[in-house]
Parts: sequence; structure tokens; C-alpha cells
Amino acid sequence: MAQGFGHRVLSPQQTREVKLLRRSVLQHFQHLPDPRVERTQHHSLVAIVTIVLFAVLAGADGFVAIERYGRAKQSWLETFLDLPHGIPSHDTVGRVIGALDPQALEAGFLAWVGQITSSLGVELIHIDGKTARGSYDREGNLKALHSVSAWSSEHGLVLAQQRVDAKSNEITAVPVLLNLLNLKGTVVTLDAMGTQTAIATQIKQAEGDYVLALKGNQGTLSRAVETWFEQADAKGWDGIDYDYHETMESSHHRLETRQAWTVPVSQFPPLPRQAKWSGFTTVVMVRSTRQLWNKTTTDVRFYISSLPSHALRHAQVIRSHWSVENSLHWVLDVTFNEDASRIRQGDAAQNLGLIRRLSVSLLKREPSKLSLKMKRYTAAMDNSFLLKILAASGADEA
Repeated sequence: MAQGFGHRVLSPQQTREVKLLRRSVLQHFQHLPDPRVERTQHHSLVAIVTIVLFAVLAGADGFVAIERYGRAKQSWLETFLDLPHGIPSHDTVGRVIGALDPQALEAGFLAWVGQITSSLGVELIHIDGKTARGSYDREGNLKALHSVSAWSSEHGLVLAQQRVDAKSNEITAVPVLLNLLNLKGTVVTLDAMGTQTAIATQIKQAEGDYVLALKGNQGTLSRAVETWFEQADAKGWDGIDYDYHETMESSHHRLETRQAWTVPVSQFPPLPRQAKWSGFTTVVMVRSTRQLWNKTTTDVRFYISSLPSHALRHAQVIRSHWSVENSLHWVLDVTFNEDASRIRQGDAAQNLGLIRRLSVSLLKREPSKLSLKMKRYTAAMDNSFLLKILAASGADEA
């Protein structure tokens, strides 16, 4: 048997469980380098990582809860994990997760997600950053962990994660993150922090396309675009080649109208540094108007794009970008309590954050109609359901 699994006669059901584990956790994490010296390796590394992943899937939000999960499930875990010294303590789990090489864990994560996406295909990749606010340590002069994630809105998958260095910002982390991804044939969306000529060039060289938000960090370009749209709107778009799409939604006593205009960049006078933007084809304006019973608010945003001028397509891509807030960041904070987590030992915040993101992806792939919170609750009580979550990742395929 492979490292971490028992040398015992198994029932047919246990054999299927071991096979599933081999194609998921063990396949992607068995080669993690062990950060411990040999004399302290009382628990196998793959067993610790397996227990952590299972516990997080089942609702554990910290190392004490992970230990409690392990002890409650010890008899079941021992059917497919070598646990000669029982369940590791929360202190042991914390030290090991904090000492793990984040890049090695990321490699296993990428391999697992790659296995899932290989048969699905990815068309949209949304890049956005998030701060784990509870991970700071004022006494240790440790800033809160900030990371940038790549999110597939169409499949509900975190594709990759990159830590933002404490002395830097997202501009340096995004190119590293993009290098981890296959961008060919995809559309990449970024907020204004990622609207950089070098990033646009990197995406186009990788045979992808982009839709990038324009704000103050691209001051002269942003002002020139905004002024042009104001003038075009004032004269009723007379003589201008443009495309337009509008949608209206009514819910919870709110009426929201979204309007999108796309204009070929050839319709504009030369824009500031226009030649520096590789593949720059289209300029986009999106206006959102929300009507409540007592007030009306309007938000106008601008984008540059390498896609052809097609308003419906751009409206869909831009709307999908905001799913990273609702379907990932909100889930991490509300369902996984990430913002409240005070874990900060070594690289533990980064590594546990990656395991949470893997868990979000696995839970979203499970096809039942349960909420993510209820899926975690069910996984805590029902071992078979937890294994169904792993099976839904494609790990049960031959």
C-alpha cells in the first residue's frame, strides 16, 4: 500500500474508499516534503493533511476543531489511514500546517483542480484579492494575510491562489498567479489594480483575452474615456459605431437597470498610451441604476477590452466578475469564518486558506441542492456524504 494507508484486509466498501482517497488526497499530496525532522514524525504527513481537509469540509474552522473532528472520526479514519499514535493534537496540526511549504501545497492544489477542469474547460477567469483580517499579529508586527485568487464563475472553482507580499501589492502578485494558469482561449477579468500594460501583454501572449476595469490608477486614460462617453451620450450617439445591451431586474422591492455600451477603440481619438495596451480593441461603459422605494442610485464604470465590440458579451463577462465576491469571498467569511480566524503561525494562514479554497471548490462540485453550510453539516455527520464530495471532484473516474 502507499504511504499513509494501512496494511490490512479491507472490506469491499473500505477498498472503494481507499481507492477514492488514492485518486484524490493521496494522489495530489503524497509528495509534499515533510518539514519535520525524522525523530518528530510520529504522524504521517499525508494523514495530517487528510484529516485537516476532511475536518474543514465537515465544518472545522480552526486547529482545535480539527483535532475534535479527528478524535470523533478516529475509528473510521483508521480504516484507511495509518494512525499508530492516534489523532495528532491541535498543537501538532498547527505546527505542521504552519511549517508546510506553501508552494508545494499549491502544486498539489493545482494538480487536483487541473484534474477537475481538464474535462470541463474554463472560459472565464476572474482575478480578485482578499484579506484575511484576523491573521494579523500586532505584537509580532505581522500584517494580515492578503492573497489573490483566480476564480472560475462558470464552474464555482478556485483555480489558483497567490500570496501578496507584505511589502508589496496585488500588481506584483497577479503576474505570478497568471503564470500558474492556462489562459489560452479564456477571458480574464481584473479590477482596476490589475489594469496594467504588462498584465494585458502577459494575457495576450498566453493567447487569452482581457476585460480590465478603468479607475483612477489609470488617470489620464480613465479621464479621456469618461469625457468621450459623456460627449457621445450628450449628442445621442449620432454617427458613432457602437453596440448596446440593457437588462432590468426586479426583486426585494428594488428595480435595477443595467446598460452596457461597447465602442471599437478605432472610434476614439488616440488615447493616452493606447499603443502600450496589447490587443486593446474595445472600450466599455456600464451604467447600473438601482431604484428603491425612497431613493435612486446610479453607478457608472469603464473598461478596456481585447474582445470585439459586443455589448451583451461584455455585460455577461463583467457581471460574472462580481461572483467572486458573492460566491467565494462571502462564502469564505460567512460559511468558513475566514475573516475571524486568528491563525497566523508560520505559513498556517496561507496554507489553511488554500485548503479552504479547495474545500469551496469540492463542495460546489457536489451536485445536491443543499447549501454549502448544510453540505458541511451533513459531511460532519455522514462519512459517505463526505466521500461523495470527493467523488464529485472526478476522483472516482478511472
